[in-house]
Amino acid sequence: MLKSFFHTGFVVKDIEASIKFYAEVLGMRIAGRTEREGEFVDMGEGHQLELIQYLSPASGENHLHRNDLGASHLAFFVDDLDNFYQETSQKGIKYNNPPASMFDDNRNLSRKAAYAQDPDGNWLEFVETF
Repeated sequence: MLKSFFHTGFVVKDIEASIKFYAEVLGMRIAGRTEREGEFVDMGEGHQLELIQYLSPASGENHLHRNDLGASHLAFFVDDLDNFYQETSQKGIKYNNPPASMFDDNRNLSRKAAYAQDPDGNWLEFVETF
């Protein structure tokens, strides 16, 4: 029986560049590092993101689009998506779209979301709920 999520793993081309992105741009903290397993970053709430750089053989390029089979994404809750979008855009994140509003059946704003990619093309989603 499943108990809970443990971590999500992303394959990266340059572990140091990925650590810098997740720590400096997104504000995550380094949770642990082992040479054979990779780097773990987190937000101190249990679920971790494992960054893995394969050296031999090295990984190829990522050409997955959001709607391709095998593509995945990691979603984060944010408090103020419009502000987060502005701040992280200035730090170099390239978004697919500005925050998009979604409404419930009664036409009330229920959430906003925006998609972006990390330096290796791994998909990220940022969500604000109301």
